[in-house]
Amino acid sequence: MTELVVFFASIVAGVIQSVTGFGSGIFMMLFFPLFFPILQASALSSSISLVSNVSLSWRYRRKCQWKLTLFPSIVYILTSSAAILLAPYLPTETLKKVFGGFLVILSIYFLTVSGRIKIKANLVSATICGALSGVVGGLFGIGGPPMVIFFLAALDDKEQYLGTIQFFFLVTSLYTFIFRIINGIYGVELIPFSLIGIVGILIGKAIGTRIIDRINADTMKKIVYVFLGFSGLTNLM
Repeated sequence: MTELVVFFASIVAGVIQSVTGFGSGIFMMLFFPLFFPILQASALSSSISLVSNVSLSWRYRRKCQWKLTLFPSIVYILTSSAAILLAPYLPTETLKKVFGGFLVILSIYFLTVSGRIKIKANLVSATICGALSGVVGGLFGIGGPPMVIFFLAALDDKEQYLGTIQFFFLVTSLYTFIFRIINGIYGVELIPFSLIGIVGILIGKAIGTRIIDRINADTMKKIVYVFLGFSGLTNLM
């Protein structure tokens, strides 16, 4: 049962990541905490997403504005390291409730005000978005949303946005994955599940890149966000 959930959740995550530029971690973390402790669930999600980041970064490599990722990547690395080191000392039930609350807030944000919030891409916004992304990425493996806000403000071209944000995710996910291994959060027991998830997310990526210009991305995102809120409420209760 666990293997099947990891496989099929990874397929859908791969489609979402290919179409929207982010969201694979969000979708996988709706299911993985049901079968793994939350810190291991986030580590598993990150290990699977890393392969998708490599693939999509290569696909859009000519459009990537990599210099734009340097400063927020440094901020992310610092804050995510602190969050990963702190997480094992937090009570599991408390962490799960915080995670649930975060999912609910995320769901409400994306369903209501995300399209109306505009920021300027500068050092201040890069610092704030990078720090928020690092904290939630380190704790829950869901660091994408704050950086989506920043890169959408900085880039108008869709392929430049996809190439740049995937490169950012590649750099930061690789770092946090290695950091989790060093700190014993990702162990050998997770490797079989990572391999199953990698196969799934590559299948999803292949599907997503074929339908990216045909699928109604807004409708798909709204479905994911509603499910996000439901999952958050479940964790809180």
